[in-house]
Amino acid sequence: MNTVLASGLLNVGKNLIDNFSTPTPVQFQKSTRAFSTELEDATSLSQSSKPISSLRHDLLQDPSIQSFMSANAGNEIYLQKRADGSSQILSSSGDTMVIGQNTKTNALLHHYFDKCEQEGAFLSPHRPNSVLLQE
Repeated sequence: MNTVLASGLLNVGKNLIDNFSTPTPVQFQKSTRAFSTELEDATSLSQSSKPISSLRHDLLQDPSIQSFMSANAGNEIYLQKRADGSSQILSSSGDTMVIGQNTKTNALLHHYFDKCEQEGAFLSPHRPNSVLLQE
């Protein structure tokens, strides 16, 4: 066998093994969100220290939730977290409303949901993984 060809094949094999066995370096990406938004998100974590009644009161002050509640007066209203990070409000009448992922209302809904689960309050007996917003 030609020695030049053999050494070339060995170098190719060595390079392939080195490339596959060496972990790829981690590259950090710069956030596209504004600093003020990041700061607001970080400070909003203090919502979890609020009592459930205060979080619920804040939720009921939101105009979109108020309109949903008034349109579904007399029905049970449930809150669920969705897999994509958004929230969903459901009525026992079948009406639903989705709250977008990157909104203040969604963050407040998540705090309320988590607080209810931590304390075992307002958990829905009829719907698993749901919290009652209004009975």
